[in-house]
This record gives sequence, C-alpha cells and structure tokens, in this order.
Amino acid sequence: MGVNGGGDDLHEVELSNIHQGETSSQGTDLPFLDTNISNNNNVSSSSFSQPSGSGINNNNDNNERDRDNKEHVDVAEGVSAFQKLDADIASEARGAGGTTTEEAQQGGFNIREYFEDSVREHGAIGHKLKKMGLSVHDLTVVGQGADATTIDTNLSIFRWLWPGNWNPKRGTPFNILHNINAFCKDGEMLLVLGRPGAGCSTFLRMAANTSRRPYVEVRGQVTYGGLDASEFAKYGRGEGIYVPEEDVHYPTLTVEETMMFALKNKTPGSRLPEERHRDFRNKVFNTIMSMFGLTKQTQTMVGNEYMRGLSGGERKRMTIAEAMVARGTVECWDCSTRGLDAASAYDYAKSLRIMTDTLRKTTIASFYQASDNIYDLFDRVLILEKGRCIYFGPAKEAKQYFVDLGFDCEPRKSTPDFLTGVTNPQERIVRPGYNPPSNSAEFEEVWQRSEHKARAEQEQRQYDEEIRVNDPVGDFREQVLLDKSKGTRSGSKYSATIREQVSALALRQWQVWFGDKFGLVTSYISIIVQALIYGSVFYQMTPDAIGLLTRGGALFAALLFNAFLAIGAFAGTFMGRSILQRHRAYGLYHPAAYHIAQVLLDIPIMGMQSLVFAIITYFMYGLHLQADKFFIFFFVLWLMALCSAELFRLIGNLSPSLYLSQQVLSLVLIMMLTYVGFAPTYQSMKPWFQWIHWANPFGYAFRALFTNEMKGQTFDCSTSSHIPAGPAYLDPAYRVCSLPGATPGATFVDGDAYLLATYQFDTNQRGLYVMALLLFWILYIFLNAITMEFLSWVSSGHTQHIYKRGKAPKQNDAAEEARNAEIVAKASENINTSLEMRAGVFMWNNINYTVPVPGGELQLLDNIGGWIKPGQMTALMGSSGAGKTTLLDVLAQRKTQGKVEGTMLLNGMPLRVDFERITGYVEQMDVHDPHLTVREALLFSAKLRQEAHVPLQEKEDYVERVLEMMDMAS
Repeated sequence: MGVNGGGDDLHEVELSNIHQGETSSQGTDLPFLDTNISNNNNVSSSSFSQPSGSGINNNNDNNERDRDNKEHVDVAEGVSAFQKLDADIASEARGAGGTTTEEAQQGGFNIREYFEDSVREHGAIGHKLKKMGLSVHDLTVVGQGADATTIDTNLSIFRWLWPGNWNPKRGTPFNILHNINAFCKDGEMLLVLGRPGAGCSTFLRMAANTSRRPYVEVRGQVTYGGLDASEFAKYGRGEGIYVPEEDVHYPTLTVEETMMFALKNKTPGSRLPEERHRDFRNKVFNTIMSMFGLTKQTQTMVGNEYMRGLSGGERKRMTIAEAMVARGTVECWDCSTRGLDAASAYDYAKSLRIMTDTLRKTTIASFYQASDNIYDLFDRVLILEKGRCIYFGPAKEAKQYFVDLGFDCEPRKSTPDFLTGVTNPQERIVRPGYNPPSNSAEFEEVWQRSEHKARAEQEQRQYDEEIRVNDPVGDFREQVLLDKSKGTRSGSKYSATIREQVSALALRQWQVWFGDKFGLVTSYISIIVQALIYGSVFYQMTPDAIGLLTRGGALFAALLFNAFLAIGAFAGTFMGRSILQRHRAYGLYHPAAYHIAQVLLDIPIMGMQSLVFAIITYFMYGLHLQADKFFIFFFVLWLMALCSAELFRLIGNLSPSLYLSQQVLSLVLIMMLTYVGFAPTYQSMKPWFQWIHWANPFGYAFRALFTNEMKGQTFDCSTSSHIPAGPAYLDPAYRVCSLPGATPGATFVDGDAYLLATYQFDTNQRGLYVMALLLFWILYIFLNAITMEFLSWVSSGHTQHIYKRGKAPKQNDAAEEARNAEIVAKASENINTSLEMRAGVFMWNNINYTVPVPGGELQLLDNIGGWIKPGQMTALMGSSGAGKTTLLDVLAQRKTQGKVEGTMLLNGMPLRVDFERITGYVEQMDVHDPHLTVREALLFSAKLRQEAHVPLQEKEDYVERVLEMMDMAS
C-alpha cells in the first residue's frame, strides 16, 4: 500500500497482545476474556477457541446466510464459560484474599468484580438481577423545525422586543420519530440502523429515558419491565443510560483519575464480605483497564483536540469504560465504535453481548459501518429512515426482507451497509423488473402491510403479557436499594451520599486544576507581573492630601483585579456542561454537589492568588503598616474574588448560551462597577438607581477596603490643600484644609471624617461591610446550587441545526427529500468535471518523531517511509494507538511540538512553505469556527487556498458544487 515502517516490530507485538486473533474470522467466544487472560500461564487461550466451522461469510448473494450452523459467537457456550471461570476465579480470590494490581494486569482478574452484580455474586449475597426489558408503543417525537432557531447577529437582541418571539417553541414542528413500535427483552440486544438524520439518536435517548425537554411533544408509551417512563425515572439515575457519540472529558485528567472518580460515585453499598471501598474500586479499575487494553495508558492525560493525550481510539475506549461503570439496567450506545479499529470495535461489541447475556441487561446500540461479525451479535434490528420505521424484527431476517422488495446486495458488502444503503438513492441497487419503495413514506407503507410487521406486533403483545405475569418490578426496586451506599436516602436517585460525592468531586477538581501545569504557572506569573505594575502606578502614596485622593483609586484598582481573577469561572460554566450532563444522567452525583466542590476548591486557589497580589501591592502602595489592616485587606480581596466567581457562574448557569450570557454579564458589571460608590459617590446617585449600590457586592467590598485603610489615620494638609494660602497666611488658626471633613484651624484631616463627608462611609461599620460581602458570597453559592440542580440547558447530547433567517429547509418532508436526492445524484454524476484537482508524487523516508516526556523523550514514529502518487489511494492501517494520526499530522506539517526528522519530497523536491496551503488534511477531530455557517466556512477556505488569479465567482460556484455533492446545499 505504499506505507512501510521499520523498527516498529516491538510496538506491533504489544498491540497484538491486546487484539490477538482479531485480524481473521477465527476469534474467541469470550473476547475480553481471551484478550486479558491469554498471558496467564495457568489458563490456556485455546480453551475458549471458536469451533472450526465458524467464520465470516463474505458471500453476499441474495440467499440468507446459513444460520443453523455454528454462530460466530456461541452465546450459550460463552455464558457457560463465563460462569465457570467466574466460579473458579471467585474460589481462588477467596483463598488468596483478593487480587493485586499486578495480578490484574497479568490477566488474573475477577470479571465478577467488574460486573459486580454478576449471576454468582447476586446469588451469593442475596442480590437479584434487574431484568427490565423495553417496550415501545406508537412513539412519536415532535421536534422544533429548523426555522425555530436562527443564527444570532449583533441585531438579534432587538428581536426580543417583539412579544411574538417570546415563545420558546416557535417554528414549524416536524416528526423526528413517527409511530415507532419496538421492544427489546432483558438479555437481548437491539441494533438501530439508519443514515444520519434518520432519528436513531432520538430513539436511543427515548429508550434511555432521558429528558424530554428539548422536544415539542412526545406521544406514545415507553415502558420498562411494566413501569412507564415517569415511574422508572423515580428509582434512580443511571438505570437507563445514554452514551453519546462524542468523547468529552476533562483533558488534564489522567485515565486513572477519570475512571476512579466514576468508581467512587458508583461503588455499591452491598459488596462482598470484608471488601472495602478501595479494594472494590482497585479490582474493578484493573479489570476494566485490561478489558479495553488501557493498562499502559492509566497515567496518560486524556487530552483533546488542543492538548496531547490519548489517541482517538483510546479515548473512545475510555468513554465506553466510563459508561460501563455506571451499571445501567437499560444501556443505549450511540455510535460508540467511532474512532475504534475493527478489532477493538468487535471486542467492544462482543463484551456487550456477554454482559447482556450474563447480567440480563437490555442493550440497544447504533453503529455506523458495522461489520457482519458485529451485526451477527444482535438479536433484533430496527431500521429507521427520516424518523419512520421501515423494518423491525429478527436481525437474521432483515436482509432477506429487503431483497424480496427488489433490492440487490453487492458482493462483499456487509449486511448493515446494505440495510442502510437501501434508503440512499445513490447507493441502492434495484433488481430488474422490480419497483421498490423510493422514499421514507413508501418504505413505511410497505412495512405496515408486511407479514413481518404483523409477526412483530404479535411478539410484542406476547412480551407485554409475559411482563405482566412475571412482574420484575419488585426485584428491581429491591436491588436499587441494595446498590445505594450506606447513609444514602432510600428516595435518592444517586448511589453515593452527598458527602461522598462532594469529596470525590473536590479531589477531581483539584486534579483538573493542578493537571494544567502550563496554565497554573502562567497564571501566577501574570498575577505577580500585574501586581508589580499596579504597585508601581500607585507607588508609596504619601500620608498627605495628595496621597489621600489617590488612595481611593488604588484600592478600587486592587478590587477590580481580584474580582476579575475569577473570570475563568464564567467560561468554565459552559465548557463543563456536557460532562456534567452526562455524569448526571449516569447517576454519579448531584449537580449541586459539583458546585459545592467547586467552591471548596476556589477557597485555597483564590486565597493563594489574592495573598500574592496583596503582599506585593499593600507594601508598594504604602498603605497603613498595621497587621490587622493588612489581613483585612487580604481577606476582603480574597472574599471579593470568591464572590465574583459565584456571580459569574450564576449568570452562566442562568443562560442557555455563551452569547447571551456575555451580554448579560457586560450589563451587570457595568451597573455594579458604576454604582460601587467611588465615582459617582452615593449622594450624587439618582434616587431611583441607589438600590443598585445596596444590592452590589462590589460596593460593600470597596467600602470595606476604604474604611479599613482610612480608619484612625490623619493626613497632613500643611503642604497642600491648606487655604487660604500665601505669605500673609501663616497662622494655622485662620486656615483650614480644603478637603471634606476638615476642621477649621487644623493642619490635617481625619480619615474617618473624610470618608463620612465625601462618601458616607462609616469606618465603625467596617465589620458590617465585610459581613455583607460574606453573605453575598453565601447567597450566590445557594442560588448556583439551586440553579444547577433544577435547571439544565444541555439535554442528553441533543443537538440541532441552526440556519440563517429564512434559509431553513423543510425537514422529513417527502417532496424536499426527493428534490435533495435529485440534486445529489446530478452532482455525483458530474463529479469528474465539477472537481478539479492537481496532484503530485509525495514521498517520505526515515521519518522519526519524538516528543519530550518527564525524564527524557518518547519516540512515536520510528523510521517510517512511503509514497503516494496521483490516481492511487493509500490506506494507512493499524490498531488504535499505533500512530496513524501522528504520522498524518507529521506528513501534513501540523505538529508544533517535539522533533521531526527524515526526508519528505513533493515531486522530488523538498517541501516549500506553501505545502500546508496546497494540502487537504481532514483531521480526526472536527474543529471549526462555531460562529460560521457551512457555506461561509467553505467560502473562507476557497478564497484563501485557491490561486489568486481564480475569479471570485468561480470560487463560489466551486463551493456550491461541493455542497451539492455532499448533500449539504440546504
């Protein structure tokens, strides 16, 4: 394939230990067992080998695959082997007193300790399985049309002046899901297939019983073991979990820190005898890291698109592992294999199969480009198109159903690709002599009349009757109570107590903050530099009239600086929303507990920052050298920083978007800083605005600082501000200070009198001002906790398209669907003439890439060589973490850290400075300017990357052709 790598054998051998046997159809029945215990000398991997008659059947003729033969994964044999191994290891564990970290990494782990409610453990300590199957009847989900939300502009705020725009559910509604009927028994797996926009994610969110707030209306019935959705939600969060497609984590945390946090909040109260919390967490952690091949990455930072850390596949595996820790009864996985290599994806799917069979879970998943061996693991399949059900039933019958309709499956095409491809006009193949359905409405109509539909309805009625007779709700309620930690209220929806949640969250927030070493160092450098600048501006203020006048400005500047130290809390309110929502859905912690942990972390962090600033500025300012005054100065600055952080968070928590909250924050700050009482003074304020001063924490902080400095001080007026002045006026008895509060005949002015006369600040109420500031901080903490607990602006990963005003298309409309299909077909036919590309021969040889790590350097690429020539496609393949993305980054000249060595040539010449401009590179992470439309982003790229002599109209036409070909013109 034109790619070779020398010296990488050791790396490949290590990866083969994780995914051994996954490159061929001959695998193991128990993937995660084989992957992780194959290194155990006491267990032979061949004891779990698959019978020789199994394999992947790549013959995609129109006849159904022979399902009477041995399946690729023998479920019964897998369950039997699992339970036998579980019993053996349990006996060994009791005899040896448990497993150590080293033993777990070597493969001697107890799977029961990962699936803590496994069959044997449930029976041994009186637990019962939570067998809550899913049944969906006539489910219709109505969403807001694309015209409900438009892109904001600088004039958007004026729209709210019109009462017609106050309705939050305006716009043209449309059916995201239309009259869906389906079911999934406990111990079964349901695969949901459909093209993007078909409604798969919405169905998974409804199945996981997530919030219905983002939708206009939800009709129909969704029951769990006989309980309706509202009753099921009362028994605890995390019983129905939805795992979104995106991998969003705190980038500065390591894998171990991320997973241990989840385990701390999901440790059950009822465990094995004499098993401590820490022992349970360590066993489960070591087990799950071995399962997903992450034992060597436990101390690696998670990272993101801006910070180096885990690879995309490793981050996806960690997301899956975190969701498994939640121990949901109904688990919904939304395209969770995106970014995984084929072997890892198959391992993941097989682990779901074993977990579902053994623990009787209800598992629903959607996959893009699933392979046949993954598809064979599922019991039933639901196929959606534009929100309509076009097939639901046994997975083994789905292909033949569409073949009978007149569609043909190409050789070597996987069954899932064929099932989703029949809804794509550019992909489906119609057999001669057939006239099959062509749009979603026709597909649904044919399905409603089919025998498969009637059989599915009959099976669902039988299952509903079975649920009514068996009544699994009692066992479910009992087990939910047993899963709670000791001290947790029986009515609580969470497993851990508030104290345990706050403790775990405080530690995690500390790790998040301390993990960002660069931000930590630069913040303190910035504080020191700015403190020195402030100190130099107001350096050594004299104790006279001039120094008296400048003291107010110096104190006000110090107040503002410390208030804005907390501005990062405002942005953090939005950055962590998706993580908070996901953890809340998993039942890990109360949002209020998360906020309390933030406050606990703010106290030492902002205290240290305020102390550094106070030490520098207090003595450079030349303020009154009195110990109690210094500590009050520091305490007020510290309290002001804490109070500001809470105020900024409150504004963010009350706002649905960053754009809106920025406008509100600007308005609030302007009002508060204007009416702080410095300029203008309180007596010069208009009476109808004086309430702002009293409802203003900045005002009380300024009062406290000013009264603290002026209390008990006198300022000399003899050298300035003493009137009348001149040679004839020498007798002080006939002179007076020109400053407010001065006494006739005195050569000084008392600080207390000056403040009272000028600002109406009473120095005797200094303690009252400090107490008022403290109460404001407590009030903001309470309001934030209440807001976060009961108000959520993010709902289950729900996203929607936003268009310019008047540009929104109709959604799930048959006529619009046909028109778009015609445009895409025409653009695809003309692709050779529409897209003009020039290419050259690109070669690279002996590419080495090293990055600095603590204690030395780490080599990520070792003597890589290869070539690409025009008209040839080169596939870069390798297991997750093998270095594929790293190599592409290096070749595309995108690396800014580390050292790159080797030769790269384009048409035999060294790369020039314009190589990045002429190279198209699609990165793994989708990083775009969120404030641009799709058309604007492409136009921007075309204008800057295409040659200058190309006319602007030609560039715009080229962009339109690309949009049409990608079905994004609307």
